[in-house]
This record gives sequence, structure tokens and C-alpha cells, in this order.
Amino acid sequence: MTQLLHSPTHSMLVLEPDAVVRSTVAAVVRELELAQVQQAASVPLGTQVLTETAVDALVLSLADTEAALELLTRLRAGEFPSRADIPVVVLAPACDGPLALRLKQLEVLRLLLTPFKIRDVVQTLEALAPEPAVDPSAAPS
Repeated sequence: MTQLLHSPTHSMLVLEPDAVVRSTVAAVVRELELAQVQQAASVPLGTQVLTETAVDALVLSLADTEAALELLTRLRAGEFPSRADIPVVVLAPACDGPLALRLKQLEVLRLLLTPFKIRDVVQTLEALAPEPAVDPSAAPS
């Protein structure tokens, strides 16, 4: 899975119909300088963004479950300029067994059930930051 974040050159798409949730997540990501953020309020708008721009991560609402899962399936199939293996965080009101299996098959990094705390989103996104490089010559003998 692609490592990213903590870089002004990396970008993230937040696809969430709820304007308050969408803008809050985007504002926190910007404030913490985790990545540049693009926002979309619907799957068709998110599809347009993904068609025109490569992003390094996706926060995807399942408010429109089937359309969102179809978008994620297309992303994983490499139909967009973004890498097919970018980290994806899914926001959903509920999750049953079949949905959990489908999300696992689509390699979702994390599922956050609503209502969630913004802290949970931030911790998930911060975890995407690359680990500091270890200098092998500095290792103790």
C-alpha cells in the first residue's frame, strides 16, 4: 500500500455528502499538513475528480453504498490516474458480514462507523505517514 501524507505534494480526496463532516475532515487534514485535500459531495463528483486527477489517498463515504463500492472497484481496477493501491478509509453508518467481506476484498485500510470522532479519522490518516528511514550503518553492533 502506498505510503503518503505529511507532504504538501501528496493529495487526498474526501468524498462525503455531509458538508459538515467533509469540511471538518478536510480542514483538519490541511491544518495538520497531512496532504492537500480535494472534496466531493457525491459519487459522480468524486468520479470526476478521480478521472481528472491522481490522488494519494481516499476517504470514501458509503452513504450511497452501491455507487461508492462501484467507484472503489473501478479505482482498484486501475481505471483512474491514481495508483490502484492507494489507501482508502471508508465511512459508513453500519457494516454487516457481506459488506465487511467486500471491503476486505477491496483492500480498505480502515472502516469508521458513523458517528465517529474526528480524532479517529486523524489517527488513521496520520498512520499513513511513512516510517522514518533507518540508517543501517547506525545500528548497534
